[in-house]
Amino acid sequence: MGQRFKHIADSALEPCEGTVCHHCECEDRPIFEYSGRIVDPKLAADPALAEEEPEVSELCADCILGGNVVRDMDDRLRAVVDKLSDVERLWREFQQLPEIPLFLQGFDWPLCCGDWCEFVGCAENHQSLIERHEQSRAWDRGLTAYRRDFRRDGAPESLREISFFRCHHCRRETHIDQFT
Repeated sequence: MGQRFKHIADSALEPCEGTVCHHCECEDRPIFEYSGRIVDPKLAADPALAEEEPEVSELCADCILGGNVVRDMDDRLRAVVDKLSDVERLWREFQQLPEIPLFLQGFDWPLCCGDWCEFVGCAENHQSLIERHEQSRAWDRGLTAYRRDFRRDGAPESLREISFFRCHHCRRETHIDQFT
């Protein structure tokens, strides 16, 4: 479990290239990608701007965790989450997930044992990708049978296309394949 974000291993935590938080306007801390909107503009550093343009894309960890920003939920992911217990906690924690992995095809995050999994990073090389990929479950807004054959077809264009997650409870790995 990560120190800063519960569902992101510290070793996998990567700030984006942004320099200013779109909510508090601080420039002295790491910034993370987060596609969402400000809930209460009066709580933002510039309430008039937040009222006029509530959409945000880069935030500091404090603002992501602060509860005044939300992202829209994908209907397919909503269908998975709404079948679980403690739905309110899950959706609250969902709002606190920055877009750390490479999400080329829309924001997604695996669930296991009734909880969000922890993003643990990407494979270091082609061989470790093959091993981890073959041992993990595939996820695309729910468990899926689709998986590429990296042993036969070679490495993807970027190892960052495949993000690995680990369940906090059973420790099983799941991967998301965001192919380019």
